[in-house]
Amino acid sequence: MAEQRREPGGTFALLDLIEEHRGAFEYDWRTRFGMALEDVPERMAWDEVQRLTHQLALDPSSHVAASVAGWPAPWPREAFVLADLFDLMHAANSQRKPKPYPRPTDKQPRRLGDTTRSQRDIRAALAARGHRIGGGHDG
Repeated sequence: MAEQRREPGGTFALLDLIEEHRGAFEYDWRTRFGMALEDVPERMAWDEVQRLTHQLALDPSSHVAASVAGWPAPWPREAFVLADLFDLMHAANSQRKPKPYPRPTDKQPRRLGDTTRSQRDIRAALAARGHRIGGGHDG
C-alpha cells in the first residue's frame, strides 16, 4: 500500500514539526504560554496551536524560530540591529576592514557526531526507539 501524502500545513505537519523541534517547543510553551506541551489537547484547540506556532516561527527571539532556522540560539530583532550598528562603528573607526560581528544566520561550524547517516537510517533508529515517524523523503 502506498504511503499517503499529507497536506502541507495541516495538523500532521504541525505534529511532525513539534516532534522534530520538541525541546524548543517545550521551552517556548512553558515560558511564553505557562503550560506544558502535553497539556495542549485538553487546554487548547489544535487550530489555536497552529496559529501560535506560526507566531513563534516568525519571532526570532523564540526557541522554535531558532531551531527551525537551524540557529544555535534565539536572536531577537534588536540583536540584529545592534550587530549592524557594532559593525558600522568598527568599520568607521578601523584602519582595516574589521570582521563582522557573528550572527546566527552565518554558516555554523560543523556539528559533532556522524552527519553522514541517511534519513532512512535515522528514521529506522527513531522508529526502533518507539518514536512516531512522519512522512517525508529519505536522503
